[in-house]
Amino acid sequence: MNKDSKIIISSIILGASFIFGSYINAHFSSNEKILNPQISQTSSSDSILNKEEAAAYLKIPVTQLDNIIKRDTEQKKKLSVYDTYQFIPYADLDGQIVFSKDNLNKWLDFITQKK
Repeated sequence: MNKDSKIIISSIILGASFIFGSYINAHFSSNEKILNPQISQTSSSDSILNKEEAAAYLKIPVTQLDNIIKRDTEQKKKLSVYDTYQFIPYADLDGQIVFSKDNLNKWLDFITQKK
């Protein structure tokens, strides 16, 4: 193959790539799901709960949730090893207690299976 034919073939391949890429881009840009994916109904902010929201989610009074946290904290101090969901899962962020819905559900599964 001579130099001129290599340039022609490369130009054809490059041109075809641009045309094919433009076609794909035009096809998918009209498709809202690709450019603007639909956000799930439950956003990440819905899965993080403060103490009042967690109590409402568990359908218990906030004082009962406080008692569970206090009891679990005291029991944790006595143990060096325990199951992950043996105690109610929460995080203390600068004095504000927050809960994850997923972890609360796992905790509920754990404590209901043990009974």
